[in-house]
Amino acid sequence: MHLPIFDLHNDLLPFLIEQENRSFLDPLSRCSYLQMKQGGIETQVLAIFTKRSPNSIDLAQKQSEKLQWLHEHPSYFSPISQQAQPTAISTIAAFEGASGFADEDEPLAMSLQRLANYQRKIGPLFYIGITWNEENRFGGGSDTSIGLKPDGFHLLEWLDNRKIAVDLSHASDALAYDILTKIDQNNWRIPLIASHCNFRKVHFVIRNLPDELVHEVIHRKGLIGLNFFAPFVHKEDPNGLIQHIEYALTLNAKEALCFGADFFCDRDASNLQAKYPGQSFYHVPYDTAECYPLLLEKLAVKLELPLLQSIAYENARTFLDTQILGITTSGT
Repeated sequence: MHLPIFDLHNDLLPFLIEQENRSFLDPLSRCSYLQMKQGGIETQVLAIFTKRSPNSIDLAQKQSEKLQWLHEHPSYFSPISQQAQPTAISTIAAFEGASGFADEDEPLAMSLQRLANYQRKIGPLFYIGITWNEENRFGGGSDTSIGLKPDGFHLLEWLDNRKIAVDLSHASDALAYDILTKIDQNNWRIPLIASHCNFRKVHFVIRNLPDELVHEVIHRKGLIGLNFFAPFVHKEDPNGLIQHIEYALTLNAKEALCFGADFFCDRDASNLQAKYPGQSFYHVPYDTAECYPLLLEKLAVKLELPLLQSIAYENARTFLDTQILGITTSGT
C-alpha cells in the first residue's frame, strides 16, 4: 500500500560524514535516497546528530555542509522552503543534541549566535533535542535522572516564539517534566514533540514515553514519531510496531502520531552494539526506509484510510506548516 510519508528522523547526515566519499545512494545507511523513494517518503527530517564530545561543534558543521551538498542535487533533495522537483525528497534539518551548536565551556551567547547562524544558513529547523542520552550543559539525557540546568532554561527562553520545536526523545523524565513546567510558568510559545519515541507501556525501556508525557504531547498538539529501532519496539516481534500504534490510538493520539523511524548504519554505532548486546538494531522487514508500504498494508487491515493518511503524512505536515513554517490553513 503506497501513501506519501513524512518521516521525522533519520541519520543520513551522520552517515555521510562518518567516512569520506560516502554516497546518499548507499543502502548501508538504511535511509538512502532510493530506499526513501521506494518507501514513499516525500518529506524527511534530517537529524544533525551530536553527543557531548570535544569535537561536537565540528561534527555538526560537517553535517550541515552535507545537507547543503544534498541540495546541490535538486533532482534528489530539495529544501522544504523550495518547490521540489517531482523526483526530489523535501528535507528540513533538526538538531539531535544541542552539543552540535554549544561547546560545554563557551559563553552561552556564542552558542545561541551559532544556532541563529544555522537557521540563516540551512533554513528553518524543525526541532532541537536538548541532549542525546548523556548529560550536557543544558540538562540530562535519557540515561540519567538529571533535569533542566540553568543554561537549559536560557535555551528555552531563547526558543520562545522562534518556531522551533523542542524534542523530548532523548530527555530524561526529569528533564522532560522540567521543560513542561518552565514552558507553562513562563507562557512560552514553544512547540513540543517526541520525534522518535515509542510507548513505555507497550515495551518498557527508558527511551520510550510514559503515558503522562504522551498525554502532555497530545494536549499541546505536538507529534510522536514512531521509532523502528528494535530495542525500543519489541525484543522479538517485528509487529510490535503495530502494537505501539494501536496503544497510541487508545490514548487518543490520532492527531499526534506519525513516523520517526530513526534509520542509521549499524557499523557506525559500536556504542549501541555494546549497549544492546546480541540484539538486532531493526526487525526484518521494517529495517530500511523501503518498509513503509508493507507496514501500511498491515495497518490497513485494522485502520481506516483517513487515519492511515494522517499517521503517514498529514499530522506531521500540518504541524510543520502551522507550528514551524507559520503557514495558516483555512477551514470550512
